[in-house]
Amino acid sequence: KKKKRNRKLQRSQNTFAHRLLRMSMSFMRDQKAVNISDLSIFEGFLAPVFTCFENNEEKTLNVQHIDAYAEHLKFHGAKGVLVNSITGEGPILGKLERKLNAEAWSKACKKYKLTMLLQIGGAPLPDVLDLARHANKLNIQGVVCIPELFYKPRDVEHLVGYCKIVAKHCGQLPFLYYHLPRYTNLYFDMADFCRRAEHRIPNFLGLEYSHSDLAMAAQCMAPKRVIILSDSRLLSSGLLLGLKTFCMVVFNMAPELMKAIYESMKCDDLDKAKAEQKQLNELIRERVTKQLRGRWVKYMKNWFNEEMKSPGGADFSAGHARRLH
Repeated sequence: KKKKRNRKLQRSQNTFAHRLLRMSMSFMRDQKAVNISDLSIFEGFLAPVFTCFENNEEKTLNVQHIDAYAEHLKFHGAKGVLVNSITGEGPILGKLERKLNAEAWSKACKKYKLTMLLQIGGAPLPDVLDLARHANKLNIQGVVCIPELFYKPRDVEHLVGYCKIVAKHCGQLPFLYYHLPRYTNLYFDMADFCRRAEHRIPNFLGLEYSHSDLAMAAQCMAPKRVIILSDSRLLSSGLLLGLKTFCMVVFNMAPELMKAIYESMKCDDLDKAKAEQKQLNELIRERVTKQLRGRWVKYMKNWFNEEMKSPGGADFSAGHARRLH
């Protein structure tokens, strides 16, 4: 009888163990939003989208235009979007605003089959971790994170440690560091950062690279790594370098010109690409650069609103930038 009871108990334990294993495997499958080896979903143009506000004194978040915005981008050939970035004024949105904006964009991206990256950094660490967990529930394609902006990382190792903590709370979502030195004042060696991050962060995918140092960008390039170039003025140079993903704010306003540069480079027509790049850079200079002095989001958004109200636009306004000074 004792042997019989032991065999019964063992069968029960085995059954429980198998059930637990199946539950664990099912959970892991459900949590994995995207195959990190499938990098083609990131190739092409991603638009760092503006956050829509009401035209009131508080500049209240307005999500009602997001569907039309997403449809417009899809029509003009965008592969995806980056939400709550610097362009989208993410760091000055409240945590609830960031979540609501992300949820609305997640819904629109699923509808129009757009890749969605979500910027979750630029806030106190507890809020960043909460935003990371929230991002993991949205079934998007990846997260982007700028570092702590007040108590800044001292060196590359400290930065990797910070990213590791944040990435852990993103579950299986691919994690990209947002290299934006003109805002963060962190001019670390990104090639060194990538090497260390790949060893310590299982879901590390690469960089959102917003810097003019293309030599360093070239050092960061590697198989199974995504380097996303952000400066519209360097589009043709980035293509010549072999980069495949571009997240550039001007795509919101001049998508056809940017696609023309892409096609010219693809066809090895360097003279045509050079002329088109010059045209794009002149357009940026006239519309934004001459008026910059730290207010580029304001002027970019004004330009975007003009385009949306023009023939061929999506007939809505994203409102004024929350930061007016």
